[in-house]
Formats: sequence, C-alpha cells, structure tokens
Amino acid sequence: MSKFHTNNTTVLATFEDFLATVFVIIDDLYCRYVPPEVTKRRHALDAKLSDSEFITISLCGELAGVDSENAWHSFIKRNYQHLFP
Repeated sequence: MSKFHTNNTTVLATFEDFLATVFVIIDDLYCRYVPPEVTKRRHALDAKLSDSEFITISLCGELAGVDSENAWHSFIKRNYQHLFP
C-alpha cells in the first residue's frame, strides 16, 4: 500500500463519526472563509441550527443519496439529534 494511504487515511466506523467529521471540516471552513456580513446577519442568533450544522446535514443527505429533504431531516432529528442540539 502506498505511503499516502497508510499515513493519511482516517477510518470512520459509524455514520455518527462521519457526521461529526464532516461538521468539523465544514465549521472550520465556514469560520475561516465566510464574511462577517453573512455570519453577523440579522436574526442569525434566532436560528435553531447554526449555519455549519445546516450545511453538514444537507451535504450528508446529498452524499447519502436521499431524495426527500423532509425525510432526511426527520431521520437526522430522530436518530442524531444529540449531535445537533
């Protein structure tokens, strides 16, 4: 096996690990690149989910191939709400 695969590959055992890893990456990128005009917009603090959480849930639904956004959000709320309090 090449050196790249042995040193830089992370094995994710569960879907929960995958969600957490995707969230960390998205949140880091969001904090680094999104301008203050977006992050400090009006009513941003009233949202039930942070922008990073919303992006993570939506992206993982797309990657999982789920067609129904309502079904996907219900699935996440039912099974992984502890990750997105």
